[in-house]
Amino acid sequence: MSLDLTKQRLTSATERVERYIDDNIIVWATETVLLPAQSNLETSISQRAAQALSLEKTGFMKFDLVWDLRGDNGEPLHFFLEFGTRPHVIKAKGKEHGGANALHWTGPSGEGVFAKIVNHPGSKKHVGLIQRIKEERIPALEAKIVSETQNKMETDSL
Repeated sequence: MSLDLTKQRLTSATERVERYIDDNIIVWATETVLLPAQSNLETSISQRAAQALSLEKTGFMKFDLVWDLRGDNGEPLHFFLEFGTRPHVIKAKGKEHGGANALHWTGPSGEGVFAKIVNHPGSKKHVGLIQRIKEERIPALEAKIVSETQNKMETDSL
């Protein structure tokens, strides 16, 4: 009988530990994965690109890092940044077609630039960017989970 009771207690402890991890995984992933990744994106691409990075709970003790950077018309800018673009022409739509008569952006020295047509040189590929971020950051998350769980077990007797 005591062996059965021991098994039940161990099973119960395992379930409590897993529930504790599941309850906290998004907080820990935010600290160890999301915030450092956003900081890296802000430095390497832009603040807007960094803010488009988020965490999504996908299951028990699971999450995913999601990058959903969209343009004004819903175009998937994250895809273009991840896989790059070829050189292409960008034309102002014109007010009669629901756009503007001129394109506008901020130049390198901070001045406003206007043009009706731009020969865009294309954008650099950042292939596997999100996957690399995950691979770099997951060990820190795993260490955080172990540390937090051990602390919880020592203080609260999970």
